[in-house]
Amino acid sequence: MRWGNTEATYELMRKIAFREGVGHMLAEGVKRAAEHIGGEALSMAIYTMRGNSPRGHDHRVRWTEMLDTATSDTGTVAIGPMFGMPADALKALGVERLPDIFSPEETVSFNAKTSGAMLFEDSLGVCRFNTRTDLPHLVEALNAATGWEVTVEEALRIGRRAINLLRAFNIQHGVGPHLDQLSPRYGSTPIDGPSEGKTIQPHWERMVSDYYLQLGWDENGVPTRETLESLGLAHVADDLGLA
Repeated sequence: MRWGNTEATYELMRKIAFREGVGHMLAEGVKRAAEHIGGEALSMAIYTMRGNSPRGHDHRVRWTEMLDTATSDTGTVAIGPMFGMPADALKALGVERLPDIFSPEETVSFNAKTSGAMLFEDSLGVCRFNTRTDLPHLVEALNAATGWEVTVEEALRIGRRAINLLRAFNIQHGVGPHLDQLSPRYGSTPIDGPSEGKTIQPHWERMVSDYYLQLGWDENGVPTRETLESLGLAHVADDLGLA
């Protein structure tokens, strides 16, 4: 593997797809591969403690995506909408503008207020790069196709039901909130460029705690009975043994 060697890249992708040789290990994802290799790999690899990995861009300068990826129960970015979302669509979610990308408070508020939008969009089976999580238009299209009368508020509720179901399922299977953390390199400080010295690490624990609160979860990242019942998920609260 050398930079620009497309033939080797293609062959490695093929090996991963067929689990041949080193491809068998890499098919398990970045975190498991780093754990298998051991040593410096764990501090060099970029992943969350849940095993998620960011996509092609650097989340150290996109705190909304870093917070989302690290706490997501879907294995990828799932809650906050894309930065290309139209202004009118943001307003429909109660957001007046995009957050200051290095503001812990604005990052948490933005992700919490827009939670559910992407899960609703995913439920439609459409491509986000085309629909841009434009919830008002998605709802309009859904209603036109089905004859339903779904509102933006109901669409968010659908998405939030999915978020809480996913979290409850994972908690029941040992994939708990204690894993809402970053690998050392993923959460590291940029050392050059316009974002040099900007780091999320001093704010991380407080951000995660505030995020839980704004999503209606307890201090341990577990959905409260009140939250689950408000979404029609009282049986899930019973399954979790919540008071």
